[in-house]
Amino acid sequence: MLTLTKTVTTTETKTLETPEQIADHVHAEFLRRMEAAPFKFGDRVRITRRDGIPPEFMIGDVGTVMLCDPEFQQLTTLMGVNATGMTIQFPVQTANLERA
Repeated sequence: MLTLTKTVTTTETKTLETPEQIADHVHAEFLRRMEAAPFKFGDRVRITRRDGIPPEFMIGDVGTVMLCDPEFQQLTTLMGVNATGMTIQFPVQTANLERA
């Protein structure tokens, strides 16, 4: 058996001339990334590994997703509770999360 892999790189050029065109482009990219993300805004997640998370942050190993863009950032921003009971935002490695 023989497996062949072909890598193709394409370049697309688009000129954006107005603020509305720029806004449309940015919004379309936002929607594409949101669709591709493993977690969506508002998803409840459980932290499966606490690598890099101080013990006083994200008590209970749970949080709510505020931002997940794994294409350019391997961290997901969660809202959770710290040891003093304050609601905080904190980045967690996306690979260390699962749906709660």
